[in-house]
Amino acid sequence: MDLAAALGLGSSAAVAFVGAGGKKTAMGQLTVEGTDQGYDVGYTTTTAMPPPPDLPLTLTGPDEWRADLETHDPPVAVAREEVADPARADRKVRGFEASVVEQLSEVGLFDWLLIKADGARKREFKSPGDGEPVVPSTASHVVPVASVTAVGEALTSDVVHRPKLVADITGLRVGDTITATAVGTVLTHPDGGLRNAPAEASVIPLVNKADAETQQHTARDVLTHALSQTERCSRGVITSFKSDVCEVVSAADVQEGPTDD
Repeated sequence: MDLAAALGLGSSAAVAFVGAGGKKTAMGQLTVEGTDQGYDVGYTTTTAMPPPPDLPLTLTGPDEWRADLETHDPPVAVAREEVADPARADRKVRGFEASVVEQLSEVGLFDWLLIKADGARKREFKSPGDGEPVVPSTASHVVPVASVTAVGEALTSDVVHRPKLVADITGLRVGDTITATAVGTVLTHPDGGLRNAPAEASVIPLVNKADAETQQHTARDVLTHALSQTERCSRGVITSFKSDVCEVVSAADVQEGPTDD
């Protein structure tokens, strides 16, 4: 797998991940790829996150981070403080305000800074709520993520974080069957995956958990619709970290047509 190439990362990048169904796994994959290529990689959040198990963690304040990080070799995860009594995880840490992450991405400590920019409560699909996502203005890439396993499921909180907001964007009703078109709509909607993306950032929707060929076909349907409804995205990516799938779908090759919903 070469996720970095699929996303179009160069030697310097600040990558904000939003959505549901694979943000942390994709960030972990990029940490490995960047380190293998000799890049200094940082891993952080503007919300909260379970600390990545394979990285050292630096907890530091908004005024002390530079001195603290200069004593640690990357790759490294960095956050502000522990979250007391975290929900849905054994351990969570709280990140920084966007202004601090913007400084982190500009001072030259990291070649790649990977940023978890919202939460999804371990669901497969979501639409952002008020105040979400918290994307730093220095983000060079924004990656809206959804899991293809949401397609065919009911639009309820069992699978979807904030199903009512998904319904508002897609025209579905809560309880309806989620279609490939619905997932694609949210991924590149101004109130979905494009929300708060900096104007100059590259936006690359990513459809994850396409473990089997049938799911890869469905993921292509998702991206066909997602890429057809905006000129903002030049490509999308289909992944399965379980089956080592990483496929680029080019917007130039997409022609909107019937999808197998």
